[in-house]
Amino acid sequence: MKNNWITKILSLIVLIIFCPYSANAAKIMNNSDNVFTISCEGKINSVNSGSWGTETTSDRFSEDLKIIALDNKKIFSVEIEDSTDYYARDMIYFFGANLKTVSNGKTLIMKSKEVVSDDGDLIRKNTKMRLSITNGTYNGEFDIIWKDGSAKRFKTIDAVCSGTDRLLAYINEEKEIDPLPKIKDEEIVPASSGTGFFVSKKSHIITNFHVIDSCSKVKAVTKGNEYDTEILAVDKVNDLAILKTNFVPKKVFSISDEDGQLLEEVIVAGYPLGKKISASIKATSGTVTALAGLGDNYAEFQTDAALNSGNSGGPIINEYGNVIGVAVSKIQQEGVESFNFGIKSSVLKIFANANGLKFFPPNNREMKKKDLGSLITEATIYLDCWMTGKEIKRLISQNQKSQKAFYSKFIN
Repeated sequence: MKNNWITKILSLIVLIIFCPYSANAAKIMNNSDNVFTISCEGKINSVNSGSWGTETTSDRFSEDLKIIALDNKKIFSVEIEDSTDYYARDMIYFFGANLKTVSNGKTLIMKSKEVVSDDGDLIRKNTKMRLSITNGTYNGEFDIIWKDGSAKRFKTIDAVCSGTDRLLAYINEEKEIDPLPKIKDEEIVPASSGTGFFVSKKSHIITNFHVIDSCSKVKAVTKGNEYDTEILAVDKVNDLAILKTNFVPKKVFSISDEDGQLLEEVIVAGYPLGKKISASIKATSGTVTALAGLGDNYAEFQTDAALNSGNSGGPIINEYGNVIGVAVSKIQQEGVESFNFGIKSSVLKIFANANGLKFFPPNNREMKKKDLGSLITEATIYLDCWMTGKEIKRLISQNQKSQKAFYSKFIN
């Protein structure tokens, strides 16, 4: 126990004297406002190898991370005391030079190549720790090796942490953030994304009006290729639009003669969050949960199928592969979940008929999952909205909660 405390005191002295931020160290450690304790619990998986062979274990993991921050909102050091693992009861300091803070202060990446344990018999090598402040997860991996090389141990940590809120608030405190992107007014760039779907062999596309609103041009993107589109008609009230492109789809959607029924099972296809997750089509399932939209809007229905920014304009289909609705963005309000909506097929048909667009007759046989997947893949299209810098800044400044799925580089 005595040697344990001596090692910790010596480590602390080294931290204060030799760390490049030593001028601030004493003040920070005496200021509780700059010290944050984060408690983590989860699992630690170990693979041990030695003369006895190899064994794998998985144990409960619990430890506290003491994070010390500078006055300029940067992380100074992270101190970890592992109290659960017999072979790693040591004090580790990740110095400022070994720390990397990414994603606007939301993730800490900590690295240390070599740390000697308190008893002097073990060496911890190639330590990598990642703490996500925003979602409270803690992942790490490290090797432990005896000095004489007689045994090795590789570990991975997967834990959930509490106490990250105060640290994140500290890092982001009083940051001056300009909500408007740094872009020239006359410059035209891909600014936001949405989803559309083909309804004719003549390459007609249905989407939301807000997806193509204020766009200098709209491009249909499929299999890595971009195709220009022409806006043929819009319905601002019901948030619908008809486009046409020169790409000929292999398959097209048919439109249901009946609106969705309460508790009917549905599938929503689209490109949620644009290309942030990936450029491939996504599909989620759910049910029709209400036959009216927000404010008793009977042009819409409600569904509990997952929708995110970028899903807008995508098809909502039933088990026959018929479109029963056009997806629109969910309610953007803190604490509100599963309030997602679709524009009814009957409203879409009225809009299409008024503009001379005829649909294929609906299918009357239930489709296999494989065939539904093929239909969704071939008949759903990614839409890229190109806008001038002036329009981007205008929309962002007018409405911070715009339904448009702006790319992350334009919004904070």
